[in-house]
Amino acid sequence: MLKRFFNSLEDPDRPLLGPNYWILKKLGLLLHFGKLGNIFTILIHNMGLLFVSTQYVDLYLIRSDLDLVLQNLKISMLSVVCVLKVNTFLLWCSKWKEVINYVTEADKYERNTDNPDNVQIVKKYTKYCRRITYNYWILVFTTAFITVVTPLLQYAYSSTFRESVKNGTEAFPHIFSSWVPINKNDFPFNWVTVAWHTYICVQGALVVMAYDTNVMVTMVFIGGKLDLLRERCKLMVGVNGVTTSNVDLAEKLRELHKTHVLILRYSRLFNSLLSPVMFFYMVMCTLMLCSSAYQLTSATSTAQKLIMAEYITFGVAQLFIFCWLSDDVLTKSEKVMLGPYESQWWLADSKQRRSVFLMAGQLRIIQVFTAGPFANLTLPTFIHILKAAYSYYTLLKK
Repeated sequence: MLKRFFNSLEDPDRPLLGPNYWILKKLGLLLHFGKLGNIFTILIHNMGLLFVSTQYVDLYLIRSDLDLVLQNLKISMLSVVCVLKVNTFLLWCSKWKEVINYVTEADKYERNTDNPDNVQIVKKYTKYCRRITYNYWILVFTTAFITVVTPLLQYAYSSTFRESVKNGTEAFPHIFSSWVPINKNDFPFNWVTVAWHTYICVQGALVVMAYDTNVMVTMVFIGGKLDLLRERCKLMVGVNGVTTSNVDLAEKLRELHKTHVLILRYSRLFNSLLSPVMFFYMVMCTLMLCSSAYQLTSATSTAQKLIMAEYITFGVAQLFIFCWLSDDVLTKSEKVMLGPYESQWWLADSKQRRSVFLMAGQLRIIQVFTAGPFANLTLPTFIHILKAAYSYYTLLKK
């Protein structure tokens, strides 16, 4: 059933971004409903901003209880990042569409080839994108499901706990810590609050699924595009000992140069859209991992430990995937310049060799994705964040 659903998301017009484009469109993030429809979509998505404000109101009210403060911060920091993702996507929607259209058209161009090596590269990154997309969707859905269900399990299966809630000795186990203008611990307002929290959780999870997988697939494609560019550079002078003419070489060089310039242009555009979000995400992720680790070691109930373990797993996995894919693009960007040197340049004449070396010089321009102006989005940065989170955790334990 799940496989049949995933297969239904394939789009012949978007052979790479089919599932990713589908979820972006369903959530209205592409703003394709007309003026009034787009305004309504923006208002719906900004309900998350209203929810975040109630979280910080509640944070002020519970400021004297460290455990409640950490529990609130853990969720509110993720909520801030989620709101930032959706609002920056809506604000820069036209630029995101440029990136999406480039990826779609460039991918279609690469699929029209009979070179077996290029065909294998295209198949490889397509399969990789599907695996990342669907596995990440499952991870986010699982996290959201556990977040919603776990606080209510104790209430549902423990009659003693239900009695404690009724007589006021225990608070009702809400999904999130947030302020509401009603008594959220008494019936029926407690269940109204649960419904509100469930809606916010589902909406936030869908936004994360759409935004993050779109970013991840774009990174994978840029890496694949660099691999294909390197393969084309290997054939620029000719194959099997037969050199190409000066006219054909000039035409190939123009095409290779244009391809590389477009990769750099849209990679930089993509980075300008992603970098501010990743900067705030890394700061928030450090604090979130710290607070989750502290609560995991101090939690007494199984439900609390389960939630904390899930949050840590999700936070680390999400950050690792971003850093891993970005680091992979950086590595391929550094290696693409080897393409001209892997060609049969030694058989070319002096004029052709100069052209080959000029192309190699052009390919020395590398692309690295950043998290704000202070850090590159790489695996060493991922390790630094984990170290920082552990340092804050040891500080709290003392």
